[in-house]
This record gives sequence, C-alpha cells and structure tokens, in this order.
Amino acid sequence: MTFCRQQRREVKVVVVSDLSRLARSVADQAHTIADLTALGIRLCSIDEPHINNTAAGKLAANIHASFNQYFSDALSERTRERMQAAVKQGRFPWVAPLGYSNVKNGASNLSVDPARALLVRKAFELVGSGNYGPDEARRVVVALGLRTKNDKAVTKQTFSRRIRNELYMGWIVSGQLRAKSAHEALISEQLFHDVQDRLNGKRSVPHKRESEEFPLRGFVRCASCGKPLTAGWSRDRSQKYARYWCWTKDCGAVGIRRDKLEHHFTELLYLH
Repeated sequence: MTFCRQQRREVKVVVVSDLSRLARSVADQAHTIADLTALGIRLCSIDEPHINNTAAGKLAANIHASFNQYFSDALSERTRERMQAAVKQGRFPWVAPLGYSNVKNGASNLSVDPARALLVRKAFELVGSGNYGPDEARRVVVALGLRTKNDKAVTKQTFSRRIRNELYMGWIVSGQLRAKSAHEALISEQLFHDVQDRLNGKRSVPHKRESEEFPLRGFVRCASCGKPLTAGWSRDRSQKYARYWCWTKDCGAVGIRRDKLEHHFTELLYLH
C-alpha cells in the first residue's frame, strides 16, 4: 500500500490470486479496497473475475470476505482449543524457552537443555540469594556462557521475562488457565517464590518460614493457585485469632482459622 501511494501515477492494477490472499478480515478487505479505489487503482482477483466495481461485484467481494474471515476465525478457535487441551494435559504447546528444548514424543513436549539449564538455574539462585539484582545476575550468567538458541547474549528484557516464568518451577500458565506441567522443573517452587519476592521488593531481611505457632505455613498449598499458604494473627473487634490464607495477588481463594486447618490436617494423617 505504501508503494501504491508513492507510485499512484504508475500503478493501475493490483493483482491477487484470490481475496483470501489480500485480507482475512471483512474490515481489512473493505478498507484496502476503498484505499485502492481512492488512489484510482483497480483490484483484480485471478480466481474471482466477477469481483469488480458493479453492485453485484461488490456484493460478491463482501460475501467472499465474510467466508474468508469465518475460516480464519474458526481455525483460530480450533487452535486455541487444542492448545488449552494440551496445557490441561501438562504439555507446553509453544516454542521452548531458554533452558529447554522441544521434543515430539513423550508425556511432555519439553526436555531439559543441558547446555543452558544449569545457567538458568544459576540465575534464579543468584537473584533468590538477595545478593544480586536481576541485571547483575544476568551479567554473571552471560559471562559464564549463557546464550540464546541463536547464539546471542541474553538481553535485559528476555532475562526479566524468564525469571518471572512459572514454567521453570513446573507450571504452565496460559491466560486464566494454569496447570501442572509434565516436564521436569529446573528449580523448586520455593526458589521461584523467593525470586519473585526479591523482584517485588519484599523480604529485605531473611524470613523465618518454620514457626511453632504456624507449623503448616509454606507447606499447605492453595487449592486454587497452588502456591503455599502464609499465616499470621488477625484481630476482630473483640479478640485476636490465628489463621492461614493465600497471599497470592488476585487469588485469595483460601482463608481459614488455624485450629480448623490443623484439625483437617491431623485427620488426614490418621487416614494414612
């Protein structure tokens, strides 16, 4: 279209094999044809010679546009459904991220990339220790040899996305869908959460996870998001009481008094 605008005095006809090669959206096709018409340029479709500036030709063009958009939208829907089904089965239906390779067979379509996995894990450990910021950790692992699959140094943006990716602790997230993956995790969930705390500016001092008052803190997990519950003391108008709850942003699916949760846990132990 840029060429047509620049060479409008020379270009008389734009030729396409069929309208689906021009656009697969009713709106896009209409805008493109209108722009060409305004430039005095005629559109010619080889497989659809009946498309022209007559009333019948315009109607045919709109009908073709509707069908082309339908086929495109239907294909997108089927692709999304298949990807969601794969995620629910613990498969990662996209290009493998740094530290993994795509494989065709097996329960998971990801395998650990030995050339990069150790350095990816090292990056998480450096940030999780609290002694390195993200950019410092990136420089360290790049100096140790971490490269992309195209043999390029890992950029700040790529590194930042990777150390926030739950895939490395064994979870696949796609929109609102979150599922446990069948592939091997590179790091523990505990290390991943430590890194997120560092990135979010939390826990500037070491946090004591084990507590005699709350023995299940960090052990029992939220049934909705799968992350460890935290615990503490709450106060209402008349008294102070102990409780466990999910601290994950936008989740908060679990909130339960300490005595009730620990009673359920004790009953579970007796069952086994």
